[in-house]
Amino acid sequence: MKTGHRVAAVGVSRSLVLRAVSTMLISVVLLSTSGCAPPVSPQTRTRPRVAVIREKPGAARLSGIGSIRGYAKGRDNTFMHCLELILEAMGERVSYDELMGISGLAFRTQFRVDRWDVGNPDPLVGETCLDTLFPAVGWDYTVMIVRRDELTETESLRRVIRKSIDRGVPVLAANIIPPEDWGIITGYEPNRKWLCRSYNRGAERVDRPATGWPTAVVLLTAKKARPTPRAVHTASIRRAVMLFEKRKSGAHALGNKAFDFWCQELRSAREHKYIHPNFWTYIGLIDARGAAVRYLRSIAKEFGPREIHVTMAADWYDKEVRLLLGGLSNVPPEGRFADSLPPMEMRNRQIDILRQAQTYERDAIASLKKAI
Repeated sequence: MKTGHRVAAVGVSRSLVLRAVSTMLISVVLLSTSGCAPPVSPQTRTRPRVAVIREKPGAARLSGIGSIRGYAKGRDNTFMHCLELILEAMGERVSYDELMGISGLAFRTQFRVDRWDVGNPDPLVGETCLDTLFPAVGWDYTVMIVRRDELTETESLRRVIRKSIDRGVPVLAANIIPPEDWGIITGYEPNRKWLCRSYNRGAERVDRPATGWPTAVVLLTAKKARPTPRAVHTASIRRAVMLFEKRKSGAHALGNKAFDFWCQELRSAREHKYIHPNFWTYIGLIDARGAAVRYLRSIAKEFGPREIHVTMAADWYDKEVRLLLGGLSNVPPEGRFADSLPPMEMRNRQIDILRQAQTYERDAIASLKKAI
């Protein structure tokens, strides 16, 4: 078992997005362009809704956890939306856009250099966003990974998850209803089954028995003092700049270099298996930059006379989102080319779009540098 604040790449954030590309396009357009959704107050305290319910011996479940919105609704990062729901149930309303912004995930682009990886957009993989995120929302946390055939460690994992449920704290878990997206463990049964919420298999609104073993869990372990919003927001702007200018984190290229590697790998792709990681990395980029637009516009006034630079950065990211959405037809999902590679002409068009997006990002970062 591994505990701590960092975790190796676990290949998370896999999704079933093949089912609704056209619906997703319409939904993301509505959420990500020209003014976007009305900004939610980024951090507010409410009365906790979560309660421990014990209806039979050896079982417990948590009530008061909101429904998962699902894909194509402006919350495609499964980890961040599940955390949003957990915090809200516990009386800490922190919006999805705020979580994406203060963690840096709204601004991070990364691309694994040694293979195509569907986990590129995941906040635990590569340049982790959790070390920044959890102090900003006022929580200590622990990451755990365990193989199911390691019996001693498996029982240890069961105990810590049960303990968290017993004290009224839901648990973030990957792969509880495959494929390997993030979900929420909301209870346990006498038969050693978990109850959970997930993006998959109809578990968005109701608790269902888990069908997979968690490949990773994140436990919220202790509440702590939260920094002031201004301090957190200023730090997030600095982190946005760092994430674009840093060249590499482990096996992943970051920021400006990530675009370079991505384009390079598109040119040289020879195997069909690249299609889904490419598609999901692209969708993750759209979702992240849509969140960046909304986040920056919601905090701009905090920067006084430098508000204009934050707003200009948001405008550049908005241009990027529009560009990426317009080019989505050049980034096919797996089912569109079941037995063949997309033609080189299509890949070249995607490369041209990514290069233009890279230029917009340079302009956005130049504006953010003037805000700090």
